[in-house]
Amino acid sequence: MSRTVTAPPPQAGLNDWKAVWTRLLPPDRHRAVMAFLERLRDPAARLELVCDATLNTLARRKGFRVETLRRMNPHQLADVLLPHVPVVLGAREWNLLFLGYFADYKTAIMCRFLDLCDIPHDDRGFVVGGDDKIVPPPDPARIQETLVEEFGVMEVGIYFHVLTLMDPDLWQFLMPLLPGLDQAMTTAAQNQTPPPVVAPPERTALDISEEFTQLDRVVMEQIIATLAQEDRALTPDELVDLVESVHALDTGRQRSYFHLGFLDALLPERRPDMSRPEMNEERRQWYLAGLLSGHVRQHDHDAVRDALHRYAAIFRAASSTPGGAGACLLGEVHAYLLTQGFQNEATRLLRGQRRHLTPATATLILQSATDALREGNGAIANVLLAELREGLPHITLDPADRDHLEARMSRRLGQALQCQGHFSGAREAFARLIAEDRLISPRLYADMGLVLGGFRSLTELVLPETSDRAQALLAQIRQGERYFADAVSRFGQMALGAHHALGIQGFLHWLEHDSTDDAREQALVHVNAALIGMMTATDPPDPARPLLLERCHFIQAVLMMARLDAASAQAALETWHMLARSGSTRWPDRMVQRLLESADLVDPALAAELAESLWHHHGSAVLPLIGRPEWLARSPCLLEALQHLCRRGGEISRQMQWERWSLLVAAALVAGRVAVAQEGLDGMEHLAHEDSRFCEPMLDQLADPARLDPAWSETDILRARFRLYRRLGRDPEAFAQLRTLFFALRDIRPLEAAQTLALFDEYGAASAQYADLHLPVVEADHDEDTALQEQLAAGVDLTVLFVGGNEIQARYSDDLVREITDQWPGVQVTFRHTGWSSNWGREVSHLKRQAAEADAVVLMTMMRTTLGRVLREALNDPPRPWIPCTGTGRQALLQSIRHAALIGLRHRERAVTG
Repeated sequence: MSRTVTAPPPQAGLNDWKAVWTRLLPPDRHRAVMAFLERLRDPAARLELVCDATLNTLARRKGFRVETLRRMNPHQLADVLLPHVPVVLGAREWNLLFLGYFADYKTAIMCRFLDLCDIPHDDRGFVVGGDDKIVPPPDPARIQETLVEEFGVMEVGIYFHVLTLMDPDLWQFLMPLLPGLDQAMTTAAQNQTPPPVVAPPERTALDISEEFTQLDRVVMEQIIATLAQEDRALTPDELVDLVESVHALDTGRQRSYFHLGFLDALLPERRPDMSRPEMNEERRQWYLAGLLSGHVRQHDHDAVRDALHRYAAIFRAASSTPGGAGACLLGEVHAYLLTQGFQNEATRLLRGQRRHLTPATATLILQSATDALREGNGAIANVLLAELREGLPHITLDPADRDHLEARMSRRLGQALQCQGHFSGAREAFARLIAEDRLISPRLYADMGLVLGGFRSLTELVLPETSDRAQALLAQIRQGERYFADAVSRFGQMALGAHHALGIQGFLHWLEHDSTDDAREQALVHVNAALIGMMTATDPPDPARPLLLERCHFIQAVLMMARLDAASAQAALETWHMLARSGSTRWPDRMVQRLLESADLVDPALAAELAESLWHHHGSAVLPLIGRPEWLARSPCLLEALQHLCRRGGEISRQMQWERWSLLVAAALVAGRVAVAQEGLDGMEHLAHEDSRFCEPMLDQLADPARLDPAWSETDILRARFRLYRRLGRDPEAFAQLRTLFFALRDIRPLEAAQTLALFDEYGAASAQYADLHLPVVEADHDEDTALQEQLAAGVDLTVLFVGGNEIQARYSDDLVREITDQWPGVQVTFRHTGWSSNWGREVSHLKRQAAEADAVVLMTMMRTTLGRVLREALNDPPRPWIPCTGTGRQALLQSIRHAALIGLRHRERAVTG
């Protein structure tokens, strides 16, 4: 639908507008009129001329003054206009009426239609970019089928007719579809019997108890007008004079004391006064009725509580005295007392006045019972309905109205029993109503189905966490399936409760037993029908409705995503985001898993987006659910969050720490985040060093070096595997790693190769395991630089930093320092034994500074693999002299320090001469 800011030009087809109007259900007509009036009275719409013309025509039709209509509030004016819409509205007004109706209440079908037509639009269903963006789609009939499946033939037929009436040229491609839609709409209307809508009378500011005469009503109107500061209303002083004058004319007139109490409650400068000389018991009751009515009208809860406490005896007397002030209280304050926590007072009042009920108060009590049921309070509803049943014979009603009120009351009684778990009594009540066909309502059939399944309400159809619970729930639903199916067959889309139950049944059946396209689409039909019914319902808000809507939207998202096409997947994703914005419900993991897996089949990016949403709302609790490396890799946010989570691992078990580090490594490698993968491997290596249970899993992780490239090099992996096998006491396999490491280092890093060879003897390997390993002579024999050694012996100053090792190497430190300084007195050696501490990240900056200040550095391979990598990178940029120390014994440490001193001195001299 294209957006129009001002009134559209008149068009032909007036009879067709009326035909469309007759297709709307009564609640939808009321909505359309309300939307129309709101736009007429909106100054920004600049529709003053249209508003004047409409009110003038209506005033002539009704014989009213135009000013009378202007003073009415929207609800009052809508009630006046509604019966005369077909004769009052012209083509221009029809355009405005339906434009407002669809904009305010039918955005879902508008947006879906434009999506299917690939027409850009905003979130309210209006075309963006002008009418030139509207081009005929390739297959309008297919679009119609999709819309009918999701919204029903009546909704689609009305929408298409309105579009073509508003602009026949723009929407000409819809014209061929209209005859078929008309026939389908007629058939659907014949097959449906809409239930009669009996709404309780809406209480306005002038809805006054039937206990009052016309004089009382005039006084009440004046009081309310003064409080509302209406034009030409009495001033407060004049109002007091009026009430006092009415009272003075006849002090024996009991109802005048109601106005006194009402006035004392509403005017700020007045205070309650029960001490008037002429007051007697009955007059005090009427005065209290007015006082409470005024406080209730202002919703002054504290004042109501204070009055009930202070005048408790008067209230009890009024409640127990049939008629009079008690009957007035029943109509004016009963509903308020019931909902604001004064249940005892409300029950006492109803019990005392049940023989003096009027049709209006009976309707109010029935509504109060309905509200209690919606709140899940079956006990209160049962008390109200029992008292109403006792008082019903004393109400003056037409036979037809009495029969209908009794039927509604019987249904509520059945619901009250159902709410309290008395399923046998509820079943009898519902069965009797269905057999007598006294109450034509789809909800009655849904209630019967729920009772047979042992459900107190639709909210108990909770999506189950386990397959066993799903089977039990399916068995329960099957008990009442016949009645759910009857409701759908008889009432179509109006049977939203039955559709809801059948939608859950179909969804669970598809999930557990029959993952076919037909089963999925059948479940989707019921879920969509339930959603449409709940979103377009005109009855008072139900506290459970948001929960039911959330549940249906979630099922819809899972089923739509399972279609595995891009358009449905995008719609499912939008539904999911809507759910995420509205709340943080944690849905069953296996169902969310199905949603994620389906999204992954369509586009892994969709699964990553869903995973990110889950993490945002539920945190690390969903990690087992979203823990696929490819999903995490696509989301920098998730990868960073997992990294922070791993760093705080001290709060959880080591097993969980291992799982998180493993997942981080896999995801980081997929994402190409080498530094993150290195941190993950470092964390896993630390766990394996602390707890031998993780040595085998770490060896499995290192089994394929190519998989860890470029996070760890081949030599990094060989050293780590050597240490792991030694940790497990599996020396033959450890020495096999040393052999492979020797050959990897021999030709490119001969010093490290020599130290690796020394490890065989250091760890007690049999000579047969390394006797065949030889270094090339030119590499194995070091020609000592005599000149450099002479300078060192002469005391030239030089600093060597030794990094790595643990408490074993720390035992050699003092001896090594003495031996070095005895030979080379100017050489200063600093040891930093990092061991396997997990706090190396806090020390690395200090180590880098020390390394930069030293003339040469020795990096022992007995340190965290990632720490060694970080320090080597720091020493290579810019290049500074360093050598590795592969051995772990005293001699290997001494050899490395001596070699580092020579290299450091040589590097210093070359820097000076260069």
